[in-house]
Amino acid sequence: MIVAQRILVLIAGLPGAGKTVFSEVARAVGIPVVVLGDVVREEVRKRGLQPSLESVLAVAQELRERYGREAIVMLALPIIVELLKHHCVVVVDGVRSIDEVNYIKNKVDADILVVAIHASPKTRFARISARNRAGDPKSWEEFVKRDYMELSWGIGNIIALADKMLVNEGSVEEFKNSVRELLQEVIARWCT
Repeated sequence: MIVAQRILVLIAGLPGAGKTVFSEVARAVGIPVVVLGDVVREEVRKRGLQPSLESVLAVAQELRERYGREAIVMLALPIIVELLKHHCVVVVDGVRSIDEVNYIKNKVDADILVVAIHASPKTRFARISARNRAGDPKSWEEFVKRDYMELSWGIGNIIALADKMLVNEGSVEEFKNSVRELLQEVIARWCT
């Protein structure tokens, strides 16, 4: 178990909502970030598969079917635990189910702050189309399919029950300012 007075900031949001920007701001202020999507992409790579939307979704689904809804965070737990030994705040980018949140709560002695990031589907699709990340949907139909897959994993419940909600419909700089404000509050409470 980890010494108390540590906090995990768990970020939830559908693709394109702004999780990556949140993580970039966290890193810029010295907070380590564990990206759960990277865990899945690494598993895809280990299996010798192309990093397409289909392979990423299939591997994520297969891991959850085999190990439970908390499978992805289970794979990332050793990294999270190690980071908590050395940092008062750690961000976990991309939780997708209440099961993942509960798994973390039961495995680490740290406070948990769940932050949901919301943006409209139209805004998110425009962002995803512009970023051109491996495994991202290329069409509106693929985008909707991915949303429904993520909703089937329970991400909607996390967003609805989050401790904090950030709406990301404005400029990148406006959103970064919102994230900085939130992280400053977290640092002031847990790191002093």
